[in-house]
Amino acid sequence: MKRKVWIGLFLLIGWQMAIAATNVTYTADETTIFRNPERGFTEELGGETMLKDSQPCVVKPDSDWFFSETGDRESQTLVVLVYYLGNYKTKDLSEKILKGFDDDMAILRKKGFKCVLRFAYDWNSKNDAALSYAKKHIASLKPYLAKNADVIYVLETGFVGQWGEWYYSSHFGNESQHMNDNRRQVLTAMLDACPTDRFLLVRYPLIKTEYLGDESALTSEQAFTGTTRARIGHHNDAFLNEYGNDGTYGRDGDGPEDDPVLRQYIAQETLYVPNGGETNVEGSSLAKKVYAQAESEMSTYHWSFCGSTYAEAVTKKWRDNGIYANLDRKMGYRYELVSASLPQTVKQGGQTQIEIRIKNVGYAPLYNARPVYVVLKNQQSVVRVPLVSDPRRWLPNGETTVISETVTIPSDVPVGTYDLYLYMPDAYASIADDPRYAIRFANVGTWDAETGMNRLNAGMQVTAGATAIETVNNVESNGQKILRNGQLYIRKADKVYTLMGQEVKR
Repeated sequence: MKRKVWIGLFLLIGWQMAIAATNVTYTADETTIFRNPERGFTEELGGETMLKDSQPCVVKPDSDWFFSETGDRESQTLVVLVYYLGNYKTKDLSEKILKGFDDDMAILRKKGFKCVLRFAYDWNSKNDAALSYAKKHIASLKPYLAKNADVIYVLETGFVGQWGEWYYSSHFGNESQHMNDNRRQVLTAMLDACPTDRFLLVRYPLIKTEYLGDESALTSEQAFTGTTRARIGHHNDAFLNEYGNDGTYGRDGDGPEDDPVLRQYIAQETLYVPNGGETNVEGSSLAKKVYAQAESEMSTYHWSFCGSTYAEAVTKKWRDNGIYANLDRKMGYRYELVSASLPQTVKQGGQTQIEIRIKNVGYAPLYNARPVYVVLKNQQSVVRVPLVSDPRRWLPNGETTVISETVTIPSDVPVGTYDLYLYMPDAYASIADDPRYAIRFANVGTWDAETGMNRLNAGMQVTAGATAIETVNNVESNGQKILRNGQLYIRKADKVYTLMGQEVKR
């Protein structure tokens, strides 16, 4: 009897897995420019303002004009915030400054934005703070960074040198030094202060390689593991400039000023850690020479964000020559639904197979962790079914990822007909239900702006009575297992059985 029961169960489960599927193909939207979180063009808010207790914020109270702009800014979801702390070089950060930071983050959260974040001491000179005060400031900021990690896209190391760019510095060695003991201590302190689920970006690749002691680029196996190597990304604030992007790809001393080894290092690394920044080409002759290289270089080095205004010699040429729009579409990730095979019917508590093909036509992957759900939705119910696939590994530049998974439909899903959606909300509960932080796919007729979900253009019927072995308490040891109409009963006495602990007469 037991053998027959199990054979019956396997047959029923096999039938459940082999039910008819709906096959859908999708039309890519190759032209629309739209907002998506954690990617794209940026603008710096606040400018070069030295903070003080009477002016502790970078995001000004009258910044509504910025967040409500249309045109180029309509697609933006990132702002650059640089906190200049020159008034505190020889004292602790005040409570007003720390609260000002909190207030700024609250505005970003309200407006549906995130930030590229940096702290520095001066933009006019190399007069940074001594190591002891820099470490104090980093330590005092740590809990505020953790509290507001939901609206921080990436954190740049900062603190050292003019603009916090680790070049001209009074206290941390000359411009030819990427790493020394004082710089090492700042980077170590910043790694400790940076939320563990956010990346810390360094200005030059040699900062990372010298800190780690080798030039091995991050591998797929090492990526997203929480190690120091996996947490350090890159930013380049001299994009397209001469001399190896103003030393970005240069070697110290007698090494090449534009080293192809370092370029290949960044090309490999940035499949798994973020890269972005701004161009600083201000001369019109050089801008004319290099502006058109932006698309190929952003693709090769996987740029996810870039300043939209500075330096205008280049960014204006992007606009005038039609390059800006393509950069706006492809910077960071741009996911397209290609096709899907989705079940037409499934039982409550049952398992079923789904397959979804996704293409990333952007220059970069997604870097911060994010859940992926197939959603069952009708007028009465919304049910999220999690997928295992990690969108951080949906590789860019036209690569296609096949999501093929067996999913379990919750047993308490109400019987009925549902529309199917793909949903990628933010990982943080504080903003997970805000559709402005959900990911939109680049397809025709799929985006639901009200919910932040992407229609899969397929329906599914949920029916009652999924096959399952239920645990029944207090059953006599000699009770027999009997299968009736796809349900498992336990025989206790003549013509009396239990189903899920309830007696049923037969």
